[in-house]
Amino acid sequence: MTAAATIDPADHETRRRMENLLAMSTRLCAAISTDIAALEKGDFGGIASTDPEIGRLCALYGREVMALKSAGNIKNMPVELVDALRETGGRLSHLLGQHESLVACMREASEGLIQAVAEEVEKSRQRGAPYSATPKPKRQSSSAAIVYNKVV
Repeated sequence: MTAAATIDPADHETRRRMENLLAMSTRLCAAISTDIAALEKGDFGGIASTDPEIGRLCALYGREVMALKSAGNIKNMPVELVDALRETGGRLSHLLGQHESLVACMREASEGLIQAVAEEVEKSRQRGAPYSATPKPKRQSSSAAIVYNKVV
């Protein structure tokens, strides 16, 4: 019997999944590193994660991780492959944290700019109408007295 014939099909599938995950996580790390560099420079056109292909890769990566966890055959895999996958997963997690903090800073800055512009627009509108006192509400006329006295 050959060595290929003795490999369990489930182990073969798990190994294939792990190798695919390793390749996907490496590609995602490269894309996120590109994003981080672009955000630090202020080059928003150089952000790679807006590419639909990267979005699909993220979704596929999530599904493959869940499938690998549910299979549970990781114990039978070569230690080198498991360690490489663990290392790239840790690197991906670190890069995602760094990316998240940069995006949060950019979001706060842009929200601050929007708030400042809105306040300036409001001030300019108030300056345009010097007599902008709020009008008194109209007195509501009531027909209750007429109906009450049955005059109608």
